[in-house]
Amino acid sequence: MVEHYDVIVVGGGPAGLSAASAAASKGGKVLLLELQAQIGGQTQSVAWLPKEIVKRELKRSIASEVEEVVLHSPHRRVGISGSYGVIVDRRLFDKLLAVQAVSSGAEIWISSPVKDLLKNDGTVRGVCAEAGSWSERLECEIVIDATGMSGRWSGLFLREILGRKWDKERLVLSNEYLMANAETEKRVRLFFSSYFAPMGYAWIFPFGKYLAMIGIRGVRIHPDAALDEFIGRQELPGLEKALPIAAFRRQLPLENWIKQTHSDGILAVGGAAGQIYPVSGHGIKYSLRCGEIAGEVAVEAVSEGDPSSEFLEEYDRKWRSEFGKELQIGRMLHSWLQTSPDKKTDALFSAMTNDIELQRDFLGVFLPFELEKHLKRFLSNDKVQKIFGQNNTDKALVTYFS
Repeated sequence: MVEHYDVIVVGGGPAGLSAASAAASKGGKVLLLELQAQIGGQTQSVAWLPKEIVKRELKRSIASEVEEVVLHSPHRRVGISGSYGVIVDRRLFDKLLAVQAVSSGAEIWISSPVKDLLKNDGTVRGVCAEAGSWSERLECEIVIDATGMSGRWSGLFLREILGRKWDKERLVLSNEYLMANAETEKRVRLFFSSYFAPMGYAWIFPFGKYLAMIGIRGVRIHPDAALDEFIGRQELPGLEKALPIAAFRRQLPLENWIKQTHSDGILAVGGAAGQIYPVSGHGIKYSLRCGEIAGEVAVEAVSEGDPSSEFLEEYDRKWRSEFGKELQIGRMLHSWLQTSPDKKTDALFSAMTNDIELQRDFLGVFLPFELEKHLKRFLSNDKVQKIFGQNNTDKALVTYFS
């Protein structure tokens, strides 16, 4: 007999775990399928998050607080002191989210890659999970695709429902090393260079005592070679005697989020829906909240006996209402740096050198932490308008605040 669930969530990252928790909390019979042999597996490293996201039950995942951010462009350096969020260990962060999901009543299967969707008259009715000689057909009312965008098994909705893949020319590739014998204290360093990281940046994050995470992301690069060259050519404070002991590789799309994140019997959430802020690559805030919305809407659809695209459109409406303008602003800001990026970052960091308010507004817009609070001041600054063009900044202000 084929097992039947109300909701099957595919993917055990923050989006999938949040969706599973929400759906189970609403009384749904929920199964989460995770490709890897553990939640928070080998593709996860660290994340830089605002403190308010890391709620009480997740605080054990905090590896370091951030008390200084140092920005590097090709010819400028700016140091910004203050409280700027926390660095969390994604492997532990995700496991703590899994505790919440299981406590809410969700079932989790690890080492369970989803190969295909089950359909009936065009409506998704479940999934086919397969690993080696094992395979199983699992039926449900709603599938939530939280598979991300990082590999062969990701982007289930994009591939199977929309029939396409992410544009390779607009994929940001990244690599990170966990470095031992590092001395980085509570300081984050960000490096902006079109040579090392075209349309991206490099970073050093503190990761507790004697550990640091160094990484790079960019388009049309070999991430392993790019990171090795960056380390070899740059003088990196605190890493003079450090050596890598682990590596983590990922990819993110820079193109627009997919126009529709729902169809008959299925929702897409998190990276699988393109819910990523392009300027910094931040996505966890969106994953957690959009996953919650997806789980709630999915259970409502089950309760009403209506898994149709028309009913599930409520998910699209809700998440776009909360984050649509923010993600749109992120794409606009990122696009401005595609022409003469080194010249613009040099000019921007020069303008920020003795302007503490502009420094804080830049970080608020880049991350984004409290975007609404910082965006208007940042884009209304005369120096910023001169660097990016007043027509661009005026358009962005109208887009966000209209």
